[in-house]
Amino acid sequence: MENRSYSGKQVRDATLLLLTGFALYLCWLLAKPFLAAITWALALAVVAHPLQSRLERRLRPNLAALLAVLALVVLLLVPGAFFAQSLFEEASGGLERIGKNLNSTGLREAADRYPFLAQAVHWLESRFDLNEELKRAAGTLAGRASSVVGGSIRFVTQMAIMLVTLFYFLRDRGRLLQLLGLLIPLSRSETDELFGRVSETISATLYGNLVVKLVQGILGGVMFWILGLPAPILCGIAMALLAIVPVVGASLIWGPAAIILLMQGSWVKAIVLTVWGGLVVSLMDNFLYPMLVAGELRFHTLGVLFSVFGGLIVFGLAGIVLGPVILVSTVALLEVWRLRAANEKD
Repeated sequence: MENRSYSGKQVRDATLLLLTGFALYLCWLLAKPFLAAITWALALAVVAHPLQSRLERRLRPNLAALLAVLALVVLLLVPGAFFAQSLFEEASGGLERIGKNLNSTGLREAADRYPFLAQAVHWLESRFDLNEELKRAAGTLAGRASSVVGGSIRFVTQMAIMLVTLFYFLRDRGRLLQLLGLLIPLSRSETDELFGRVSETISATLYGNLVVKLVQGILGGVMFWILGLPAPILCGIAMALLAIVPVVGASLIWGPAAIILLMQGSWVKAIVLTVWGGLVVSLMDNFLYPMLVAGELRFHTLGVLFSVFGGLIVFGLAGIVLGPVILVSTVALLEVWRLRAANEKD
C-alpha cells in the first residue's frame, strides 16, 4: 500500500478551504432572513441606476444616492405601501365578516332561493354536522385574517431594510462591482459580460412583471364593471398590486366578492366572477409573463417558466428575480467554459 504524506502547506490550504466554506455558510444563515429585502434592493438599484448616475454628476455620492432612494419612495413605494396596507386591513375585515356570517342558517336561507342548491345543502346536512363544519371554516378564516395583519407588519419591516440596503447599493455600486470582480475567477471582459446579462435580466424581469400585473388588474376591473360590482377601478388597481403575492394574489379581492355574491343569492355572478378570476386573472401571469421575459432575454419560454416558478418555490417572492438571474448566470458561466475550451483547441 502506497504511503501518501501531506505537506504542511496542503494541510493549511485544506483547513483554510473548510473554514472559508463554513464561514460562507454562516454568512448565508445571517443573510437568509433578509433575502427578499436584499433581492428587491438589488432590483431597484438596477432600475434607479440611470437616475443616480445623472445626480452623481452634479452632487456628492451620498446625496445622489439619497435623492434617488427618495425619488423611488415618492413615486413607487409610499403610494404602494399605503394602498397595500389598506388592502391588508380591508381583506382582514372582509375575512372576519365572512367568517361571522358563515353558518348553516345563513347558508340555508341563501340556498332556499334555488331548489338545486337547497337540495345540495339538505343532502350535506343529512351526512355532516354542517353547522360545526362551517364554524370550523369561520375559525380558519379568522386565523387567516390575523395572519394577513401579521404579514403587513413583516412587509413594512422588510421594506425599511430594503431601503437602507438600496441606499448603499446605489452609493457604493462601483466598489461593490469591483470587489465582486476580484472575487470571481473570470477575466475583465467575462466579468463585464456576466454583470451585463444579470442587469438585463433584472430589468426585463421587473418590467415584464409590471406589464403582466397591469393586465391582470385591467381584466379583473373590467369584470367587476360588467357584473355591476362597486368600485371596479379601485378593485382593479388592488388586484394588480396583490397579483405579486404568490398563490393567492388577486384572489384576495375577487374571492371574497364572489362569496358575498353567493351569499346574497347572485350565484350566476358569483360563478362568472370565480371562473374569470381563477382561470383568466390569476393564471394570466403563468402564460404571459414567461413569454414577455423570454423574448427580452432570448431564452426559451419553458426555461423562463421553470426558473420563475422554481425561484418562487425555493426563495418565495424574491424568486421572481432570483430564478431568472440564476438561470442567466449559469448559462453565461457555461458559455465562458465553452469559449475557453474552443480557444484551447485553436
